[in-house]
Amino acid sequence: MSNLLTVIIKEKCPYCEKGNVYKEKTSILKLPEMNSNCPSCGKDLIGEPGYFFGAMYVSYGIAVFAGILTFVICRFLLKIESFELIVTIIMTVILLISFKNFKWSRIFWLKVFPPGPGTNFQKKHDTPLQKDQLPCAQEN
Repeated sequence: MSNLLTVIIKEKCPYCEKGNVYKEKTSILKLPEMNSNCPSCGKDLIGEPGYFFGAMYVSYGIAVFAGILTFVICRFLLKIESFELIVTIIMTVILLISFKNFKWSRIFWLKVFPPGPGTNFQKKHDTPLQKDQLPCAQEN
């Protein structure tokens, strides 16, 4: 388990634990961009279309855990009584970890459910259909 947490926190490839999963950060407001393959081992990091759909459930779990942990710290350790202040602090914490949460949930999903062989659809270059190949162009 510590190996999984180390890989997630360092944002390294879940297979070889050396290559970076994400490209260098360009802007704070831009969503993180994943490498299509690990720079170190070459394994697929993208998967088929919709592959990371399940990662949103992991992201939700991380956000709920952060919210509950923040509540416990505010209410019982810091002895904050104001409901509005606690809710504001919880929302702030969840917003502050949102970009890391996005990354961590995807890396966790890659580690637990690796994509199948040959599923990196970003590498394939489909040739566009010609006008006579379109289904609507066929005559009855």
